[in-house]
Amino acid sequence: MSELQKRLDKLILRMDHMGLRVEQSVNDALQALRDNDVEAGHAIALNDNIIDREEVEIEQECIRLLALYQPAAIDLRTICMIIKVNNDLERIADKACSIARRIKHFNVQNIHFNNYPELVKMADHVVDVLRKTITMLRDADPNFARGIIEFDKHIDQCYKQFVRKIVEREDQRIGGAEVALTLSLMARALERIGDLCTNIAEDIIFLKTGDIIRHYHPENTSSEGSEGEMSD
Repeated sequence: MSELQKRLDKLILRMDHMGLRVEQSVNDALQALRDNDVEAGHAIALNDNIIDREEVEIEQECIRLLALYQPAAIDLRTICMIIKVNNDLERIADKACSIARRIKHFNVQNIHFNNYPELVKMADHVVDVLRKTITMLRDADPNFARGIIEFDKHIDQCYKQFVRKIVEREDQRIGGAEVALTLSLMARALERIGDLCTNIAEDIIFLKTGDIIRHYHPENTSSEGSEGEMSD
């Protein structure tokens, strides 16, 4: 095994560990939200500092490998994939922090997470797709990755339906606009986690096949396809 391959294997292992830490951060944020636990939310922010440092160190190692070995073909694609996935994982952790920070707004506005079954369902979907994404990183299975992309479309639809419903529900209540905004921002953070999982899935497909599938929609191959559904 070449020295480059050894260092790439170590990087992939570090990325896997980072993925597990990010997954835990999201799970902890959602548990704190369910419990209305503001203090637990503060602890998530401290954990995010560790993830931030790891993201920087992984990127620095990727840059060193590019400079030292000038890799090509699959090795180059692997480094590109690590850089992009590394960044997306860090952004998912940031969304976990956003969720944790909004717990205090839930408390102040007397919003109870479990009173909104659509939001609970959306959170469950996001936990599921994130777990599958972290598993996919280990297996690097492009078919698994395509399944994640398809599942994220369902999360996007849940998000749109929830925001529409919550705006209509809260519109006539005193102070309802603030409640609707808080709930919409929480749902948006969840929806963005799903989008970032899609980004990671696309990067795995690129690694294994060399295909860049962003903005590509098989159903939109005709001249009328511009009105088709878009995947993020």
